[in-house]
Amino acid sequence: MKSYLKDIPDIEESARSVQKLMKERYDCGGSSQNPHPIRTIAGADAAYGEGYGIGVVVLYAYPSLTIIGHGYAKRAVQFPYIPGLFAFRELPLIIAAYEKIGLVPDLLMVDGHGYAHPQRYGYACHAGAILGIPTIGIAKRPMHCDKVKHPGNERAMPQEILMGGEVTGMALRTRKGSPSVYVSAGYQTTLHFACRMVLETTRIHRLPEPVWAADLLSRKYLNLL
Repeated sequence: MKSYLKDIPDIEESARSVQKLMKERYDCGGSSQNPHPIRTIAGADAAYGEGYGIGVVVLYAYPSLTIIGHGYAKRAVQFPYIPGLFAFRELPLIIAAYEKIGLVPDLLMVDGHGYAHPQRYGYACHAGAILGIPTIGIAKRPMHCDKVKHPGNERAMPQEILMGGEVTGMALRTRKGSPSVYVSAGYQTTLHFACRMVLETTRIHRLPEPVWAADLLSRKYLNLL
């Protein structure tokens, strides 16, 4: 896959300009309506080798959470890791995998941040706007922010994530005794809806089943391909 930014001298500045334009054009974190009905949910994640990555999208039926199918793709990684610009690195891998699942999901969950981002426009927002799918961001670690407290130890206990005094996401305990996950709204979703869907789709593992499966498969394909 060719990078549309590789020949531009300052790719970070260019990417931030694109991010700003996307934020101005596409709703993220402020939607007043959530997607309805939800019959299918996709989870997306990627694993990285030396100069390449494996993107995986796994499609689940909802609410049964049975796997319908999945797609994967191996591509050269053309964009460096730059904090706050993760979408530009991972999204090309996810798009390539998404093109192989054959169905448009009603909701996409990604391993990354959405509105809980310094620019209020993280990976989940970007992915949803590009693919035209409502999205939720579920991250394993928080971004730099003004204040993040750990929620109580019991399942479903939340704690607000504050950035500049604004609630941008939620630290959420999905399993008793497990580390929190960091949930934020993405494209055309709200934080309340995002937290509810994360809890409803977390059955066994710390992460929601669609994201957990995508993470597992991406690492397996990394060792096989």
